[in-house]
Amino acid sequence: MTAIKPIQDTAYAEETHDGLVLVDFRSDWCPPCTAADRALTYLASQTELARQVKFISLTVNRQPLIARALGVQSTPTIILKKNGQIVDAVIGPRSVTEFEALIKKHL
Repeated sequence: MTAIKPIQDTAYAEETHDGLVLVDFRSDWCPPCTAADRALTYLASQTELARQVKFISLTVNRQPLIARALGVQSTPTIILKKNGQIVDAVIGPRSVTEFEALIKKHL
């Protein structure tokens, strides 16, 4: 089972420069983040999808630099990057189906 990989600010560029990457900007104290995490963890565990997408997370209350640089003002904010470029973003939790549609739009 693939999980969502927590990263630090210093690893962001390296982790998001190649392929399709979903970045979950989250906070420890955020109930909507917990709802988003459940849906994203489920998707990250799906073998076929996990082969095509890297799932990472940044906890902004502990790692604020990248979130600040990208203008992330609320959590959860989900950003999709393809080969280092931001191609989509959503704010707030979504259902598994909605997150899956967002991802598949960029495969």
